[in-house]
Amino acid sequence: MADDKHEAAAGDDVGSAPTFFKEHQAFLTMLDTIIESASMTETWTQTSGPADEERTIREMCSMLELYQEQPTCLDPYLERIVSRLMAVIEEYVHAYHESSAADISADDIAAQKAGVSAARMNGIFELVYILCKVRGYKVVLRFFPHSVADVEPVFATLWRHTANPGGSGWTARYVMLIWLSLLSMVPFDLESIDSGITNLPPLNPSTSSNVQASSASNGKALVDLWIELGQFYLRRSGCDMEGAAVMLARLLSRKDTSTTLQPAFIAWATHEISDAASGYANSTSGNDPSSKKGMAIGSVVRINGALRV
Repeated sequence: MADDKHEAAAGDDVGSAPTFFKEHQAFLTMLDTIIESASMTETWTQTSGPADEERTIREMCSMLELYQEQPTCLDPYLERIVSRLMAVIEEYVHAYHESSAADISADDIAAQKAGVSAARMNGIFELVYILCKVRGYKVVLRFFPHSVADVEPVFATLWRHTANPGGSGWTARYVMLIWLSLLSMVPFDLESIDSGITNLPPLNPSTSSNVQASSASNGKALVDLWIELGQFYLRRSGCDMEGAAVMLARLLSRKDTSTTLQPAFIAWATHEISDAASGYANSTSGNDPSSKKGMAIGSVVRINGALRV
């Protein structure tokens, strides 16, 4: 009945801006289909989703992008859509974390192939990203899961996707960054939920020049690794840099981090901004032909955002 009222109120004027999500019935039917497909855990070792699933997701993304100018039209259905997509992602992230954390011998090729693929959920992550793009991440984030039990699996999954970026897409990394921004606000001391994650690989600098490799991660506190991961992304361009700024701003505004960790972050950011200013001055004077200029300016903008705590 509610859906019918939306349709009746909207009218069918040709050329008028949509006032409701008129494709909602088709979209929700497609949602049922891809949720059923993506929930089949036996497919999680594959490097991509089934062709039908990927095709359906592309069609759904196209539907959503029609509402860039009228994003509130999605609101009556947003919680239903986001919560179902994130429920699948949440289950996948926990499975990926458990699979990646398992102590598998380098010689055990069969066990490695049986592990959960970093790329299997790229399509689902992309759909969540498009929702964030159209409706705004702050609104979409309201419907993300935020259990304490999600903190370490999401963090470790993002770390591993970052260290080995060949499999997962950038939309997956963006979604996990903003998810961590929500999880960073859990009402518990972060030390109390730190189980001591081990076997994390060093962050891979190969995808971005002027990024230094992470030092050995094992033995570090979760919150220190969390900041290190955010700093890594602040040096990059694109949406994942924006997600990192949001994540760090929330993480460093906590009572148990603002006095102990925020000063060190500010010192690091000041150094980065100074380097960026020097790099910009050199490049404009013709002394530095490198491509650092664009990255440096972007870093300043995002660091500034992260410092608003």
